[in-house]
Amino acid sequence: MPLGPNNGQSVDSVVLLFLFLLFVFFSPFTFWWASVAGIWYLPYLFWLGAIALIAWVVYRRRHDV
Repeated sequence: MPLGPNNGQSVDSVVLLFLFLLFVFFSPFTFWWASVAGIWYLPYLFWLGAIALIAWVVYRRRHDV
């Protein structure tokens, strides 16, 4: 089956999203946002944002085909 004309763009967005999430959750930056005192729900907000970004990318990929 031939690939769509925008398949390269979709792969690029998935790779960029993966690298961004890798930076947010597995870098020294994690210690900074995890140590913010008083905001116990901040890690949950980051995970919610990650899930929302993934859902948006999947939604956009399905409608681009």
